[in-house]
Amino acid sequence: MARTLRAAGFTTICCTPHLIKGYYERSAAETKSLVEKLQQQLTAASIHVKLLAGAEYYLDEYLLKLLEDPLPLGDTQQLLIEIPGHAQTEYVKETCFRIKCSGYTPLIAHPERCPLLEPKPVDPVKKSLWGSLCNSQLTTHNSELLEYLRKIGCRFQGNLGSFAGMYGGRVRDKAIGFMGSGLYDCFGSDAHTPERLKEMLGAGLQSVKLLRAEN
Repeated sequence: MARTLRAAGFTTICCTPHLIKGYYERSAAETKSLVEKLQQQLTAASIHVKLLAGAEYYLDEYLLKLLEDPLPLGDTQQLLIEIPGHAQTEYVKETCFRIKCSGYTPLIAHPERCPLLEPKPVDPVKKSLWGSLCNSQLTTHNSELLEYLRKIGCRFQGNLGSFAGMYGGRVRDKAIGFMGSGLYDCFGSDAHTPERLKEMLGAGLQSVKLLRAEN
């Protein structure tokens, strides 16, 4: 995977293994140690990339406890957070607000794949009978949760695989819409295997470049 990313022009890689209570657990020190060992292996193999330690935190009832020993991304104060689709909206709000108050910034992973952040359809002319007769098209606005997260200063990371259509057409359309509205602050691979990485880099990066050119 490091060779693939280097060949694609990347010189710095932020490693973000999952951190989920009961499934994927390790301390910040353990993750940093593993990243340092991998860096040594890459250097020995003449793969010239710089590795940064991080984690992808799962927003559940254990998250705040895990964040007593936080692992922000590289030298930033950002914490990569995944919001599960079954989470309660008010709990997501409270947790992200408490993270902000602690001095860190939640970086929301792949918002285009989160049902809680689904744009809601609205009829812009629903109060106008004439407008309703002449224009029945619906527009959309962001979910109330998404607007709240933006308001408190959260950041958002899109997945290249979403733009490549690897999660279906609906997710791809949401990603394109979010990009058009300027939601994304950065992009990530969310790759778990070399084969998956190659696929999403090819189609995903090309799609993002084309959309940027259009905007």
